[in-house]
Amino acid sequence: MQDERPFHPALQEYRRFYKIDFENQYTGVSAYMGKTHVAGFDIVLHTFIPMRAKATVFVVHGYYDHVGIYNHLIKALLKNQCAVVAFDLPGHGLSSGSRAAISSFRQYQPVFKKVLQLCGNQQLPSPWQVAAQSTGCAIVAEYLVQFEGQEERIPFEKAVFYAPLIRPVNWFWNSKLHTLVSPFSRFVKRKFGESSNDEAFLEFVRNQDPLQPRYLSAHWVGALKKWIPYLGRHAPVRFPLLIIQGKCDQTVDWEYNVPVLEKLFIGTQVQYMAKVRHHVVNELELYRRDVFARTISYFNRVPAAHQLAIR
Repeated sequence: MQDERPFHPALQEYRRFYKIDFENQYTGVSAYMGKTHVAGFDIVLHTFIPMRAKATVFVVHGYYDHVGIYNHLIKALLKNQCAVVAFDLPGHGLSSGSRAAISSFRQYQPVFKKVLQLCGNQQLPSPWQVAAQSTGCAIVAEYLVQFEGQEERIPFEKAVFYAPLIRPVNWFWNSKLHTLVSPFSRFVKRKFGESSNDEAFLEFVRNQDPLQPRYLSAHWVGALKKWIPYLGRHAPVRFPLLIIQGKCDQTVDWEYNVPVLEKLFIGTQVQYMAKVRHHVVNELELYRRDVFARTISYFNRVPAAHQLAIR
């Protein structure tokens, strides 16, 4: 990983634009940026470390997203004295790769593992925890089930999943449509949905964020289609997981996804929020405060030992 301190003026402007220049906002916060090459991609990482950090939280963003729009979550974690590691997935944000595209969901795994390896080498504060949104949850879930039957311990103490993705809404018909359309078109123009009750956030994403992809990748949908049955083949794993799911989410098929994850991860807790939409970490401030309070409360709880177990 190449350290980018002190920040290049262009990076300073980028960080101010997305309000992730936390070293300028709070006393005692150190911030670093770097990149690592893995699986054919240049992956950009961000690390934020407050004074007297008591834990490290890995933030894994969702499809179309990037680290810049997770400023609210990162701020809440820093205020709770957590170091934060966040990175742009391949094809997202400042990382390389075809925009919002992937040929296989399995390509996300070496990227995630490399980030963990780099942070282990830097001896970031323990315990380690994870906060993931949508597609980020799918990536972390696949990582966790790979520990099935192994003696190696999972490096995380617990995780919080926001609106986890396994299957999107209307998946049956959309997967059929993908089969018909994908031979003729690699990309479909993106439709910006009502993913949050925060109109300012929706306006920013639609019209002001230069890092927002404008097209849905047919390759990404095809990769998801192959990945869904893969996850379902795994035996349950004992791992402390909190799912925060909005009941007004019209992006993922949460009525299908949540029960699947409850069966897959022994020890899962689910908290539904009646008026919350899909982009949980970028909801209205009223809802967001509640989301982050639930997150911090869960992370701060002393966990039972989570020795890996197979039912």
